[in-house]
Amino acid sequence: MRGKTTFIFLIHFHQPPGQNRRILERIQKNSYELLLRVFESYPDLRLTLHFSGPLLLYWREYYPDYLERLRKLIANGKIEVLGGTFGESVLSIIPWDDRLEQLIKGKELVKELLGVDVKGAWLPERVWDPTLPVVLEKAGYKYVILDDEVGYRAGLWKGDVHRAMLTEYSGSRVGVFFIDGPIRYILPWRSHTEVFDYLRSFSTGDGVEYVLWGSDAEKFGEWWDPRPAETWLRVFLSLLRETRDVELLTPSEYLKRHGFSGLVYLYPGSYDKMMEWSGGYFPNFLRKYRESNNMHKKMLYVRRKLKELDVFDKTWKEYFLGQANDAYWHGLFGGIYIASLRQGIYEHLIRAERIAESEGKYFLGEDLIIKELDFDYDGNNEIIVEAPLANYYIKPDDGGTLFEFDIKSKGKEFNLINSMSRYSEPYLRDVGNYHPDWYRRVSFREHIWREGANIWDWVNNTPFVDTSDFALSNYIVESIGKNFVRLVTTGHDWGKSKSPRLIAISKTYRFLEYGKVLEVEYRWRNLEKVTIFPRLSIELTLSPRLSYKTESLPWYTVDNEYNKSVLEHHISPWSKRVTLHSVDFDDIFIENEKHGELWIFPITTISRSEKGLRNEYQALGIVFNHQVSLKPGEEFGTKIRIWW
Repeated sequence: MRGKTTFIFLIHFHQPPGQNRRILERIQKNSYELLLRVFESYPDLRLTLHFSGPLLLYWREYYPDYLERLRKLIANGKIEVLGGTFGESVLSIIPWDDRLEQLIKGKELVKELLGVDVKGAWLPERVWDPTLPVVLEKAGYKYVILDDEVGYRAGLWKGDVHRAMLTEYSGSRVGVFFIDGPIRYILPWRSHTEVFDYLRSFSTGDGVEYVLWGSDAEKFGEWWDPRPAETWLRVFLSLLRETRDVELLTPSEYLKRHGFSGLVYLYPGSYDKMMEWSGGYFPNFLRKYRESNNMHKKMLYVRRKLKELDVFDKTWKEYFLGQANDAYWHGLFGGIYIASLRQGIYEHLIRAERIAESEGKYFLGEDLIIKELDFDYDGNNEIIVEAPLANYYIKPDDGGTLFEFDIKSKGKEFNLINSMSRYSEPYLRDVGNYHPDWYRRVSFREHIWREGANIWDWVNNTPFVDTSDFALSNYIVESIGKNFVRLVTTGHDWGKSKSPRLIAISKTYRFLEYGKVLEVEYRWRNLEKVTIFPRLSIELTLSPRLSYKTESLPWYTVDNEYNKSVLEHHISPWSKRVTLHSVDFDDIFIENEKHGELWIFPITTISRSEKGLRNEYQALGIVFNHQVSLKPGEEFGTKIRIWW
């Protein structure tokens, strides 16, 4: 009998919430339109396609004609469509009940927009957890797509990962198809001859061994010039039509013909690079990046609020989109370093929270709600301040800083401290003059600068430029009132003296006008018996809202005189007011009660993508400096107000 190979050609379409419209439109033109045009020329071929929930929703809003063409092609052709999670969320980092609902809502969205029932599930980033058969079976899925790396780590052989297998947990079972790793580096980058030679190397008499190519749609037209990409794909599909020893099947057709080849138990895992980036376990990203953990714990906190207020049915769509995986991780891909993707996560979560508060009458009889709880699950309590128009999250044990500032204006929800710190990444070891941050880039962090320190020392983390221990101080919550939180600490300034100088700080956060105005009052007190001359510093990191519609970045003005992009720095010897401007949001005003030296600098990170290293704008750093003389027991005080 002449041998043959079964080939499963699976293409994954996805764009995350928070993606810039310019990028979306380019990919739509270069890749998605190209692929649909080609598919329409080959309606007889058995293709397997997955479309993420966020992308389907985007098409429904902006490209309904494209969606209708796709629906007709699927109805009249031989394409199998996969389902998955509604928000393209990694299941291993979301609550158990959400896993099931995400999978069910993902199926329902495909049925609604494309008119087909799905049997298989695409797991975002193909992240597997051994407990998933329970929710997958309950949601009605017959099989999932994983990477061969997951199978090999479980002890499977090469022949095993080219056959469909079953796995179970607690009596629930689901089928598993494995993506072939090597072919993803061949197709479509090499010649058609090389691709078909590789496929034929898995030839058997009955075609029981399959080769599954499962990868991103953007490989056709976005990662590779559209014209040669389309030509390559058309030739490839034509050859598949004509070739008799390579048979194109969908996963469901394969199962009808060959069934499952046995039982396997799989470790948590994903593709090889993801295993490397995550340290072998996807939730490790939540530990590595404090910003990722912040979004994740915000998601968990919002979920509790939705359930307590009994409004989950009215908010689930926003909440589920706030679980989209892209902004929670980083590797060669991943979007933790992309500010607009983090912004998108916060927008959906804050919008769900705002709707819940309104529908559930959360503030009935209250102007302000202040809570002490362990928000970030690190064993220490944070302070959560909630008002109808804003939220303020304070971390006493990390310098008494403000680490989240949620503006809840309807239709413009976002976190004003959507910042990103600079981390020590392996690929940055040989990058000159790169100094990872030694503290998290958030707001209302205190420093005392050594003599001669300048803006470049602050931005570039020059060692020992901060001569005090206030930046990482563990503040004590002295008192919480109806509309304020007062924190205190005592620290040292080493400066030029032979012995450290003892200084006390009192920092009072006040929340006014239903949360629309934040006032932070400082009192620095000299506890020494001699006069001291410290250069006191208050650091803010703020992220003006980014526009999805235009390429225009936010800008700022200083004392109503200077007008600069957030990519430009500014130094003033005697200023007190900064105004942040965004294309599609109200101005944000920051005002210091007292004039002082002002530093403003864009906080940028160097990160890696498929196109190499790139410098990415994250937020705007703002520092107010005050050179003071304090006699024994004397205080220096000022107030900083932020409003919009």
